[in-house]
Amino acid sequence: MTPDNPIRAFYEDHPRMVSSPFGGVDGIDGGLLRDTLALLDISLADRAVLDVGCGRGYAEDVVRNLGGRYVGLDFVASRGGFPLVLGDAARLPFPDARFDVVFCIDASEHFPDPARAASEVRRVLRPGGVFFLSAPNYGNVAGVVKKCCEALGWYARDSWAPFGRWTPQEYERALTPWGVRRLYRDAGFRQMRVMGHPREVGLGLFPWMDHPRMPEAARFRLQRLFQRIGPAAVRLWPGSSLHLFWRMEV
Repeated sequence: MTPDNPIRAFYEDHPRMVSSPFGGVDGIDGGLLRDTLALLDISLADRAVLDVGCGRGYAEDVVRNLGGRYVGLDFVASRGGFPLVLGDAARLPFPDARFDVVFCIDASEHFPDPARAASEVRRVLRPGGVFFLSAPNYGNVAGVVKKCCEALGWYARDSWAPFGRWTPQEYERALTPWGVRRLYRDAGFRQMRVMGHPREVGLGLFPWMDHPRMPEAARFRLQRLFQRIGPAAVRLWPGSSLHLFWRMEV
């Protein structure tokens, strides 16, 4: 059995288990994706774009509307319903220097071999190409809770996550900003920019707000609080956000 088989089986059986600020289950927050790309100075006009771990491929509309040429890759065919390439992030079925831009939107935390996947992304990017990565961030309070819950045996290793009412994931690595930087620098990326997401500060700093036993009234008040402080928090400390958005260049 190859290492990724349990992960593939999990997402075949749980196609709605998507944890991304951009959505991806029934659609995508196209406005948020466009705004994020603009803030990170990522242009898609006349660019060949690969979306690694594309899920249902909802980013295609955004890419095409911004003038790009879209290719989606995933390892679970049943989540498609649109033309996509079936493949593994650690063995991308494309020639060297094939794409101008590569997306990986909230999929890298599930890769069994992240170093090889990072090297593959670097390989298929053309000189001057750009990598856009959205990934969960456990370099905050959520990371402390994750470590404790898994160390105490309340959750299996690499399974706790603060979204979906703390529903266990099949494979949810504890990514941190420093770990992401090291991983992609080792793969050959040299220029990196990162930004947090104001709407994700609540889960990053107080993950109990999505606990199944949290009263709805308290959850609503916490959401209102973090909506107010989120923009200032990510300006002062991007890592306060549960998800981080990265721009990397080769």
